[in-house]
Amino acid sequence: MVMEKTTSKTSSLQALLLRAWRERWTDVQWGINIKTVLPRGVSGDVYNLADCILQQAVVGDGANQLVLSYLRHSLSAQLVSHAAVLQRLSKYSQFGKVHCITSLLEFLEGMLSGVTCFGKPEETVLATAVLSIALWLLNILHNCSEAAGLIQKASELLKILLTDDFYISMICLAKYNDPELFQETSAKCTEVLSRLPEADEVTKYVAKLEHIDIHMLCLPVNSEKWPGSLVQCWLEVNLMKKPDMDASSLADQLQIFQRLKGFSDSRLFAELLRGSLLCFYNTNESPHDSRWEAITFLKVPHIIQELAAKSDSASVVNAIELILQHGPLLDLLDAKCSYSSLKYLLEELVKLRLISEPQAGHLLEIRKQSTSLKLDNGDRSKPRVVVCAETTFSGIINSLSTTEYHKVQEGMLGMFQQMLIAKNFQLILAAACSLGQLKTLVKRLIRFNECFNFLSQDKARIEQFDISFVMLVSIVQNFGVEVLDTDDESLIYEWVNECLVDRHMQKSPTQLLQISDPVIVEALIKQFNSCEGDFKPNLKHKNVLFNMPGVMHEVLVAWEQGALHPSDVKRILDAVRGKMCCLAIAGATYLCSYMRTVPQENLLKPKNMVQQLLQVPPIIPNPTAEEASLRDRWELTSEIIRKIERDIQLPTTKSSSNLMSRSPATECLHSTWNSAITNGWLDYDSARILHCLLDTAGPKWLVNAVIHELLKLRFREQLQRAVDLALAIFHVDIVACTTELLSHILPQLLFVDVQSFRLVEPQLSFLACLTSYCIYTAWDSVANERDDEPPMKMLRFENVEEPVTPAKKLIRSLLQLFSTFEKMEGGITPQTYFVYNLIKSLVEVKIQSANAILAYISPSLISGLLKTLPDLFSFPLLLHLHDVCTTTGRVNMAKDLCVLRNYQLKKCLRSY
Repeated sequence: MVMEKTTSKTSSLQALLLRAWRERWTDVQWGINIKTVLPRGVSGDVYNLADCILQQAVVGDGANQLVLSYLRHSLSAQLVSHAAVLQRLSKYSQFGKVHCITSLLEFLEGMLSGVTCFGKPEETVLATAVLSIALWLLNILHNCSEAAGLIQKASELLKILLTDDFYISMICLAKYNDPELFQETSAKCTEVLSRLPEADEVTKYVAKLEHIDIHMLCLPVNSEKWPGSLVQCWLEVNLMKKPDMDASSLADQLQIFQRLKGFSDSRLFAELLRGSLLCFYNTNESPHDSRWEAITFLKVPHIIQELAAKSDSASVVNAIELILQHGPLLDLLDAKCSYSSLKYLLEELVKLRLISEPQAGHLLEIRKQSTSLKLDNGDRSKPRVVVCAETTFSGIINSLSTTEYHKVQEGMLGMFQQMLIAKNFQLILAAACSLGQLKTLVKRLIRFNECFNFLSQDKARIEQFDISFVMLVSIVQNFGVEVLDTDDESLIYEWVNECLVDRHMQKSPTQLLQISDPVIVEALIKQFNSCEGDFKPNLKHKNVLFNMPGVMHEVLVAWEQGALHPSDVKRILDAVRGKMCCLAIAGATYLCSYMRTVPQENLLKPKNMVQQLLQVPPIIPNPTAEEASLRDRWELTSEIIRKIERDIQLPTTKSSSNLMSRSPATECLHSTWNSAITNGWLDYDSARILHCLLDTAGPKWLVNAVIHELLKLRFREQLQRAVDLALAIFHVDIVACTTELLSHILPQLLFVDVQSFRLVEPQLSFLACLTSYCIYTAWDSVANERDDEPPMKMLRFENVEEPVTPAKKLIRSLLQLFSTFEKMEGGITPQTYFVYNLIKSLVEVKIQSANAILAYISPSLISGLLKTLPDLFSFPLLLHLHDVCTTTGRVNMAKDLCVLRNYQLKKCLRSY
């Protein structure tokens, strides 16, 4: 019955059309009479009205202009849709009728300025129709090559389609909505290009159509002045916490920054090089000098190698040329180190084949011409100790790779003794971190240490166990227990987890005493008290180390009760120190843990015992190798014990490790922030303060304080620097800080009246930019934990009892924030502008994970913003905002594109 009804109406329309032509109705008369046939509120598309009119218009050799006027009026009165007319035009294939084609092209030219859709379900159909009309124009170019007028008109119309953002968006949408049609169009483009002369202007538009995609409508890139602050601040914050991060992980994070900021390869390399040089300079005369020296000259070239895998040496050379603009920084480094820092950096880049030797020589010549600094040791080309440490480290790894240590015992002992001299151990660790080989070194040291686990009368074996144990404890203290293999069953792994005390692994003294054996404790006290030379042969080092807490407890209790005199305690502790350094560490660990739990008045005696264990042997003129090694070992042991004291925060310890200052946390952050904003970079002490503030006050306080400082600034240049600095600061724990920003700080700023007054420009847009940066970097950090489920399915963990991972917390906070935005009341407010700027920032940063983030934005939120702030939206923004790979994304995109198109058409009409 429906078919009959449709056929009947179509026949009536055809009859009406013939009558109108015979009686020569005007378009107004046509409009009046067509309403007698079409039901009220029904589109003529249902009855193929556009098809009927066009068929009648092109019956003869030329198009009937009167009939075409009926079609033009039907379009104006919305009796037919633009999509239907375009579809019908694209089906006309009688290219031999030149006059008909000319009239149809003129008709198309007249309607292109107003093509749109008025909230009806044919938005996606309109996209397909636009692509169809582009294919029709290509067919005209292909089949009407002898008609110069047709070729010119078709070329002009094709140019209109491929220079108008609305039509480009529609064609991109149709590419994904109708892949077969696009393949046909692309093939026709190839065919047309083969026949068109290269000089013809239309060729570039045909070539554009052949490979059209959403990336052709680029969003504006915010260009930043060189140099920026982000990379240097991030290096200082990130590598202070994890200096052993491998080059590939750092390269991955830097690529995220590159996409966030729109940096070219050369700009990214230059930011990395400048940042590392600044960090190295700022650690002048500090214990971490060698660490940053190794990062600058060893790790950074390897990071660039990871980043430049698909690049060429030109980008690296351009980056060095940018660095040469900062001559004063290079001069300061050269004066500090008494050698050419650029020279040794270039040598490492040449080793990795990132640049050639002639390129390095040319860059050095530019450097010589731009500086008047004369180095004292320049003529002798002083070798870099950290570069030499790389070779030494490789030799150590090779030596430790053997399993037959007893055959090379003397050589191994000499190697360990050399490692402890002066700063050699720091340099070796710095090289290991820079080369990403720290865990390899730890594994080899543990295996070596395990070979000497049994107590022996051989002093060399005891010394080798002691040195390797002290080294391993020092590594764990400086780099965290993560450097140890969790599946390890070694002595050092067991001792670290059960006995070692630091701020992350607090242990009660009772817990340490529970692992002691009273029989062994009594035997050890007897031996230390009598100053006997050797342990019993049936003991293991494990038996002694795990019972040292019991020994220290018994000695301390006896001293407090008067059973031992101070001289007796000194004799016992000297005996402990005289055996092995590891015993002093094990004893000090218990004493520090004990002092953490006792009242202030009871601290004096255990404190004195720790100080006794800290005494370094006096300097001996012309010491033997064994005596020199013992003194070096004791210096490292003293550092370990002092760090234990600092980590447990003893009230009587004058330390500035964790609680950096007696000033309030707000004042500490304020001074650190102002210094960084003024200078444009972070120094080592500032980075240490930031880590301390996170540990002390938590991520919520830190984020709130940083945002508060950012909103105080007024100038755009300062605010840009503040965004970089804030993002770097949040990398003390980017996931936790971003979660707090989304779930607490932003809702308070936006919806609490007491705070919302601070949301003004330009601070508002920069805060939105920072939020988008944080979302993307945090999202990338939890990539391995995400389920990557669709947004609606991600809500399932709300009602399921399961551990809430950092990834789920982040996703939940993101969903809650967007849900809150969606519930905002209509109207133009600062909150509305913030939401728009946030979405715009999320779209502009088109990184790999962008679609996954944008999927959490509700289509109703986008539509509401589009209706409220239409002047701020653009077709490229909407094209990148929706996911064209999904049906829902294409439908929503088509609807929003047409809404914006209608607004712009109405605006143009009002301007007339």
